[in-house]
Amino acid sequence: MSDTYRGDIERIQRLIQQLRSDIQKREQKINANQPVGMIDGEIRGGISKLDREIELLKSLIERQSQNQEILQKEGETRKNKLLELQNVAAELKQSFDKSLKSQQDQLFNNRSNGGKQYKDTEALQQMDNKQLHQNQKQLQKEQDQKLDVCIDQLDTLKVQGKNIGNTLDEQNRLLNQIDKDMDKTNKDMINVNGKLKKFLQSSSYCCLYLFIALELVSLILIILFV
Repeated sequence: MSDTYRGDIERIQRLIQQLRSDIQKREQKINANQPVGMIDGEIRGGISKLDREIELLKSLIERQSQNQEILQKEGETRKNKLLELQNVAAELKQSFDKSLKSQQDQLFNNRSNGGKQYKDTEALQQMDNKQLHQNQKQLQKEQDQKLDVCIDQLDTLKVQGKNIGNTLDEQNRLLNQIDKDMDKTNKDMINVNGKLKKFLQSSSYCCLYLFIALELVSLILIILFV
């Protein structure tokens, strides 16, 4: 069985790098008062995927150690690397949870200390609904933009495919024309060859007739002057 350890490590490291970048982008969006619903979903999905990849790596290392597929020293090195990745994953989840809690605390403080006391629960709920509606509109806008990009890419691929098809049709037409021209050329060559053979045969007969005629003339002259 092939050793996938190196590839698994690289895949996990890419996930960690992406999560760090997404968490940083989330903080930037919060500071800019921008909705974070979409990026929150991406972060949660990335954390779940990272957990699965680490579990698969753990199973691989345990199996290799039990079956003695690797040296003991290498096995210890891989276990230490696994522990390191598990700690990094835990730190990322803790950082994300901390960011969520900080956002919730900030929202609560803004409501409590912004000069307004929300005594009416219904008014507070309406504000939450308004914020949710704004987030949904922003999310829908981002999704529409991505969909437009996909549609443009599909249209471009369709045009390219059509152009390729037209090029192939033109090449096939030229090849067919070349085949027809070659057939015609072959027929013309056969006709010319036949005519040449007939001409050569006719020329041979003419030479023979001329030789006989000359012989007869010579014979007559000899008879007359002898």
